[in-house]
Amino acid sequence: MQIQSISGWQDYIQAGREYLKTASNGVSRPAVFNNELIFQLAAMAIEKLIVGMAHYHHQMPVDHTLSGLVESLSEVCPLNPGMAERIRQIEAVDDMCALTVEHREPPGDDVIREILAVGDEVAHFIDQHVPQNRPASAVA
Repeated sequence: MQIQSISGWQDYIQAGREYLKTASNGVSRPAVFNNELIFQLAAMAIEKLIVGMAHYHHQMPVDHTLSGLVESLSEVCPLNPGMAERIRQIEAVDDMCALTVEHREPPGDDVIREILAVGDEVAHFIDQHVPQNRPASAVA
């Protein structure tokens, strides 16, 4: 049986790259991008990248929580356990899909460095496991 990709997977990967580049560039523009915004952009980048990869492998994620996305990839192209755990830890900082209102402190600089590093690693993982030419650099 030949697996067919879900159409539009490239759009998710391209959007993920654009979000990640914007988040990364935002670090040097604190007057415009605070840590909260950078964190949310980086988390959306990771989500989009993983959804694009799942769609490429004809996998429709059950949910779009980061843990759920990691789980959806485990069936078709598993992440290494360390990277999977680092992605799950992002939810410990901010569960973007929480059903209850939560009060928390904005992410600190160490958290921002970590989420951007995870985003870069996910993008590199996509480059290694999705047969496509890496698109031209996105504009932030």
